[in-house]
Amino acid sequence: MKILSLNHYWRIIAAGISYIVFTVGAFFPVIHAVLIVVFVKDQEGKQKKIRKTIQRLCKFYVDFMQFLGLMSYDLERLNSDEIKGKVVISNHSMLIDALFILAYVDDVCCVVKEALFRNLVTRLTVSLAGYIPNDEEDLVGMAAEKLAAGENILIFPEGTRNQYDTQLEFKRGAANIAIHANSDIVPFLITCSPRALQKYESWYQLPDIKSKILVRINPTLTIEECIDTSLARTIQYRRLTDFLRDYYLTAIKQLDNYTTKTDKPPPHFE
Repeated sequence: MKILSLNHYWRIIAAGISYIVFTVGAFFPVIHAVLIVVFVKDQEGKQKKIRKTIQRLCKFYVDFMQFLGLMSYDLERLNSDEIKGKVVISNHSMLIDALFILAYVDDVCCVVKEALFRNLVTRLTVSLAGYIPNDEEDLVGMAAEKLAAGENILIFPEGTRNQYDTQLEFKRGAANIAIHANSDIVPFLITCSPRALQKYESWYQLPDIKSKILVRINPTLTIEECIDTSLARTIQYRRLTDFLRDYYLTAIKQLDNYTTKTDKPPPHFE
């Protein structure tokens, strides 16, 4: 029988505390949403206020998990551009990937599961936040309108969490939106070593040692520097999807297991 260390036991307790705090905290946007409906008249004002609340809660939560010793994370900004009216993407290995992006990017519109719009607890919040359900028939058109208005669109090209770092089975959603809206792309790179909070794992199934997470905001990509925009749209969608997948594969490999080493700064990926 495997004997767990005291630190491992503590991190399991910390994970339980974190889930309780997250569950309780999830009601704050709901309460805030009700107050916004009552006291804020214009729709744009409602959306900005609820998104700011979500951003602050996400920042609090990732910092709280780090404070408890459940994990540690480093934020590396290689992008000095203003993130406004851009498609924000990321690889997707952990349950909490979206929290890091929502914490550090302003005015984000998420593409979320349609079930959140039917859930009694979440539907008011996601509706007021102006999020887009992933089964929306005109998802690409709606996303393009929001980008034109200066909002950022967050979408994970994989659609769901991968099972190993280089799996990266990208779907065309992100490419379709970026090309249709002629929008720049801001690629986040998120790595976790040892991997944790993976697909098909329970919250208490943690690695033997504390995970180190790297959150990197990479330089903005323009469509023109990624693919030939003179090609037919259908080919552009496929080429951009392939380009983004290869981009992430290269970035992950160039990290050279950064998160498993101490006192070694990660190499920059251009």
